[in-house]
Amino acid sequence: MRIRLCLMIAAGIATLGHTAHAQSNFYDGKTVSLIVGNAAGGGYDAAARALARHMRKYIPGVANIIVKNMPGAGGLTAANYMYSVAEPDGLTFAVLSRSTPMQPVLGISAAKYKAENYTWLGTSSSYADSAYFLVTMGDAPFKTVADLKDPTMRPALIGGLGAGGTDTDVVLVAKDVLKLNLKLIRGYKGSTDLAIAMERGEIDGRAIGWAPLQVGAYGNYIRAGKLRFLLQFGRETRWNKMPNVPTARELASNPQDRAMLELVELPFRVTYPYVAPPNVPADRAQVLQTAFMQTFQDPDYLAEAKKLALDVSPLDGTTVRGMIARLAQSPPDLIARYKATLESK
Repeated sequence: MRIRLCLMIAAGIATLGHTAHAQSNFYDGKTVSLIVGNAAGGGYDAAARALARHMRKYIPGVANIIVKNMPGAGGLTAANYMYSVAEPDGLTFAVLSRSTPMQPVLGISAAKYKAENYTWLGTSSSYADSAYFLVTMGDAPFKTVADLKDPTMRPALIGGLGAGGTDTDVVLVAKDVLKLNLKLIRGYKGSTDLAIAMERGEIDGRAIGWAPLQVGAYGNYIRAGKLRFLLQFGRETRWNKMPNVPTARELASNPQDRAMLELVELPFRVTYPYVAPPNVPADRAQVLQTAFMQTFQDPDYLAEAKKLALDVSPLDGTTVRGMIARLAQSPPDLIARYKATLESK
């Protein structure tokens, strides 16, 4: 009897060990897909590819992380895909547009998701050491933000993505709150198209973050001294790298206008939001979440991020999800004004 009991216990331990081993090695030999909700060549794409190169080290046994671009509808194509199409098997995660959490709150009908229900990995940047800018080409007549308020000057032609996003939102809110003489030209498919339009003189400038300004044509513009920085967003105070460029908030004339700017700048706290589909098995979600945060301690990743001028100030998934829950509590009158502003031309 005692021998039989010992054999049963040994068999149970072996079974548990085999199960644990199977769970811990789910990723062994598998390929993980990282979806980028923006076109190739921009800031999201560069940040995602840098993460993919190093995050694979922290997913036990994984064969590779491959990056796939899925642009469209201002990032909503990827957001909707991750919510209702992508398999919740732990083999797909995505970096979505930073405006993704805002869309359902604003009642955007094309946003077929609840942001809080994603499996949140977190954000790689919370803008601790970065900024978002309104820039114009050096040969445009606008030298400072004061020129954008001068009634004797023509409107500045500012380009934006076809379906909107952070780049168009900050322009429209700044135009309303700061009374800037701007004309938003929508319809561009991606960051590269906007760069070409600026070079050709089709538009005077655009709104863009510091990191994507370091790559592609924008990096060339900066090195050649072809860009002027007129206004910065996403910060309470001026970024130490741009002390002569005013923040939008410092130019706000009343608390209501300041609240509008704070709302449009909220996505910068979640600059690069990484999610997996809802209902990923808890053990696999934990693997991805842990690997995600470990990557930001990796010396090789940090060296590459420095070369790309990426702000590395990560927040974990629990923190980001809490921020999104608070967003849903925004005052209705503020949301109403915000929506009306984004619907303006």
